[in-house]
Amino acid sequence: MRYLAEIQKQSKGFMGGFETKLKLLACQRNDRSWSVVPGNEFIENDDIGNLGDGALVIVNITNRQVQGKIETAAKEMIVILQGFSRLLDKTKSQENEIEGWKESLTIQSEELSRREIEMENRLEHLEQMEAESEKFEEQRQEIARARQEAEQIKTKFETKSQELEQAWEQLRGEQNLLTQKLRDSKLIDESQADEILTLLDSLKAETIPTESIQQKLQLAFKAIEEQQGFFAKYWQELSQNQQNIPKSQQECSQCESEFQQFQQDWEVCVSSTAQMTEKLQTAKKSLEIKQDLLNILASQEQAQTEIAESFDRMGIESSGANLGQQLDLKSLENTPLPELEEIVASLQKDLEKVAKFVSDQEEELSWQCKAVEELEQKINEASEFDRLSLEQELSEEKEAKKMLDKTLVGQRRSLKERHEILLQHSRILKRRQGIIDLDSELPTIDLEPIKRLVQNSKVKLQEKQQQINEEIHQIQLEIEQLEVKIQQQQTNTDNLRQEVMQKQDAWQQAKVRFSQIQTKIDFYQKTLQPLQDTLNNLRQDLEELETSVVGDNQTEQSQNKVLTEIDRIIKELIMIPDGVAN
Repeated sequence: MRYLAEIQKQSKGFMGGFETKLKLLACQRNDRSWSVVPGNEFIENDDIGNLGDGALVIVNITNRQVQGKIETAAKEMIVILQGFSRLLDKTKSQENEIEGWKESLTIQSEELSRREIEMENRLEHLEQMEAESEKFEEQRQEIARARQEAEQIKTKFETKSQELEQAWEQLRGEQNLLTQKLRDSKLIDESQADEILTLLDSLKAETIPTESIQQKLQLAFKAIEEQQGFFAKYWQELSQNQQNIPKSQQECSQCESEFQQFQQDWEVCVSSTAQMTEKLQTAKKSLEIKQDLLNILASQEQAQTEIAESFDRMGIESSGANLGQQLDLKSLENTPLPELEEIVASLQKDLEKVAKFVSDQEEELSWQCKAVEELEQKINEASEFDRLSLEQELSEEKEAKKMLDKTLVGQRRSLKERHEILLQHSRILKRRQGIIDLDSELPTIDLEPIKRLVQNSKVKLQEKQQQINEEIHQIQLEIEQLEVKIQQQQTNTDNLRQEVMQKQDAWQQAKVRFSQIQTKIDFYQKTLQPLQDTLNNLRQDLEELETSVVGDNQTEQSQNKVLTEIDRIIKELIMIPDGVAN
């Protein structure tokens, strides 16, 4: 067996010379590992050549006898140090990988924060744009409202003009009708007047009895009375219109007030609908932003899940975590060495079985992943008819892959735990056997903080997603409520618009009726009074003639005068309707 030994030289005293011994420090096992030789064990050997005191050498010892040549330990120490250096490099590589994971998590966290800040900036920018949009919309609405009012005023003016023109046409028609009636109301026509005038001419040449003159006067009085009866009908109509004018004016004012009130209600309803529409657009934009943010958070959560799954697939656990509770280290230290060796051998066999089973499962998972990829490729190339069956098959394969992957997570963890338990037993066994275990001297890497960091980050993302989902739900409810309210408000707006148009029509009709009545009053007052004055003057003249012909001693001169007056009165009776027409 090969040993690492230290040369020690001691003086022999008064006899002179040196006594050379080899102090055994460590021995090499069959697995090329080294174990410390307990106690101080020496082998005497004088054949050390030129090696000095304290030199480290490699010797082969059998039955406490040095076999072969003593070699310096420099080469062997270099090999050992190289192995230790490789272990350190491996450890450093693992630490760098862990640092890479930490840096990746930090970068993802910073990216998430940056995206959150970016989303907040987008929200602020959107709010500013919405404010500007609201201003532009208000200006546009004001312009549209002014344009609409101008169109309404123009329409009203045209409507009023048409209605007034119609009213004037109607009044002109009534005036013509009245003139025609007055013309048709002549007491004597032209032939009768000619006949009377002829008789009067003959009377002028003859002496006419008083009774004949009185008959003519009675005929003239009768004509005047009939004309007065004809005028009385129009005077009565004038009086009736004068009585109706206040009522018509009140009706016109009431219709105008109702029209203005309904128009004001309609404008308020239109403004309220526009405000709710703006709120609806804002809510939809906010919903879109929230959904984008939710997609970003879902991507971040997926990345965290993939990292956690990668830890689970590699079986990464905290080294030595909870093993102190699972293993009774004190009991293992007191277990007899042969029994401990049997336990280690049994654990080794059990680990190999589990490792083989996990390897088979990993291979099966690999084939399952390939099957899923092949089905996805087939679906992309398949027709619509074949795609349905392939999608069903793909769903089943994905479910099987998911179950297998989920099962492997626990199996990998179990394999890692068994491996850690075997390592603990092996370390205790080697230490009790005096074997140097360089692996036990390596620093333990605790990955549990990284896993906790990943898990905490994932929990925060889930909480944020839940919060945003609740906000999205509230926004969706708000959108639904706004859409219902806008629909109801639009219905109310349409109804009010119809009411406004009806009230406007009623107001226009009331104004037309008022204008017609007022125009009739003005026309009658302007036309009837001069005619009435003329008729009164004729009556007075006839009364004077009647007085002048009374008496028995009437002269021829008075008779001629009477006949001349009768002639004038008859001509004026003929001309009265013409005066009306003029």
